[in-house]
Amino acid sequence: MAFFDRFVQPYRIGEKNFERGRTAEFRRDETKAAAYFATAATAFDDHLRKKTAAHKDVRPSHLVMAGICYARTGRFEDALHTLETCLEAKDIPDAFLHAGYAAAKLGKTKTAIAHWTHYPDWAGQRIISTALKTILRTIQSADEPDLQFACEAVANAIRAQDAYNRVDRNFRDRGQRDREHRQGY
Repeated sequence: MAFFDRFVQPYRIGEKNFERGRTAEFRRDETKAAAYFATAATAFDDHLRKKTAAHKDVRPSHLVMAGICYARTGRFEDALHTLETCLEAKDIPDAFLHAGYAAAKLGKTKTAIAHWTHYPDWAGQRIISTALKTILRTIQSADEPDLQFACEAVANAIRAQDAYNRVDRNFRDRGQRDREHRQGY
């Protein structure tokens, strides 16, 4: 298989491993998820490097996936930079969510608040939206906010929203719903 690897574009490797990582996360297999996100992050590094060298724009969807992979692998500075670059090009709900998460992990309270405040209601992700409003009230009312707690609350909201979306998708697959909730990528 190594022979054919050179014919596969890095962004495809990144996309596939991103999806595998999200699936492993949903199954709560953190070890596999971490491995998939690390592989995806490496592939997106290569993809972003090639696009930058060629002076070409990167698709916002690839920036979001790269930023999420960076956040999942603990590369919070890279995640914040990549997701903010994405948000300059297009408002993608997951970019706001994960940029705020990365900023909170870096201790940048004002930046986290700014990103989470701009999380759009049109995303149709009620569990995340409600959790963010609660988190924002808590952070803004505290003299010294606990950003680690905020990050854990965001991670729990993402898991809960993913579980809800999977059940909702099953209903849509059986024809009980007529439209799919889009995340913007």
